[in-house]
Amino acid sequence: MYKKTFTIFAVIVVSATSFGQLGNLKNQLKEKSSTVLKTDGSSTSKKPKIITPEEYAKEVYSFEDRILKVDNNQAIIKGLYKKDFEDRVGLSGFYYLNTVFSKTPSSHFSSDTTKMYSGFSINYSPDTYDMQVHFSSEDSNYAVILKEYQKSADKGNMNFQFGIQGGPQEIFNAKCLVLEPGVILFGAYVYHKNDEVGHQWMNDYEPEAFYIAAKDTSKFKEYQANPEYTSQVVFEKFDRLRETKLGQDIAEAKPLPKEGMTNSKLKAEALSLIKKTADAYQWKEEVEYAYIVSTDWEIKRYPITGIPMKRIVKAIVVMKTPKGNYKREGFYIAQDYLENNTYGNTYMLYNDQRIYYVNPNDAFTYK
Repeated sequence: MYKKTFTIFAVIVVSATSFGQLGNLKNQLKEKSSTVLKTDGSSTSKKPKIITPEEYAKEVYSFEDRILKVDNNQAIIKGLYKKDFEDRVGLSGFYYLNTVFSKTPSSHFSSDTTKMYSGFSINYSPDTYDMQVHFSSEDSNYAVILKEYQKSADKGNMNFQFGIQGGPQEIFNAKCLVLEPGVILFGAYVYHKNDEVGHQWMNDYEPEAFYIAAKDTSKFKEYQANPEYTSQVVFEKFDRLRETKLGQDIAEAKPLPKEGMTNSKLKAEALSLIKKTADAYQWKEEVEYAYIVSTDWEIKRYPITGIPMKRIVKAIVVMKTPKGNYKREGFYIAQDYLENNTYGNTYMLYNDQRIYYVNPNDAFTYK
């Protein structure tokens, strides 16, 4: 039981760059605790009960503040701050944690004591997509559903992010995913590898180290004991988040830039050069057509003599993705100056490396 207790507390201090690093409770308490104890005002004037790790293991959750002593070190286990917040989508309310989060003193010279939390209450506003997360009457943090995920949130697929101050350090800037109503995963750090594989965990994240909050503690075992299932749920949810965001990007895509020069020869040369680039770099997209957006040549000159060096125009290529969507990218083509106001062959200069989705209704406007 003693060993298990230390496992529970091994997450007291978590770095901002490696969310979920584990450590040893004794060493952490020695480094982070103060010899002076204070309560934060959320509890009564009653002196907190001093408990041992064994006693804590028998009663993990309590509404009373308690003082955990390990050797000569101690920390305050804050009583659960349970508030009956409600909202129409069911995110608000009280959640238990499957671990403890901590708020450590700002420095070794502080008279404060490390405080630990095993639950919190969410007050969410579906209309503004933000929430206040309360760990105690004094300690809280702000979290928000970012704009690109708000349409997904309207469908029940919620991904939100905490602020950088307030409450325990573990939540600072943390990304969270609602696994199911009443269950939240902390540290939802994934990336989209490719269309075939989909999403994967970042930085070799170990699913067994899931930090989960739930309104019903029986959900902890369900997700912790089945890391493959939990990973599947997370990846599928992020796949849907990405699909919704993609659909939003396409629907809100700006119109194609207006066509400029209509020189058919130059247009054909631009298309040929872009296709060669696509072949060389093995684009997955299919080039549909290209057109010129510049209304005239831009002349580049030598700074001292003023003699022309080259002239440049910008072209736009419209391409079709393997999934049937349309994108556009800008390319600059050029001709070197020869003499007597003449220029050489057209060649590829560079691309602007900015790719945008195109609304399919507008994709062939300038073909």
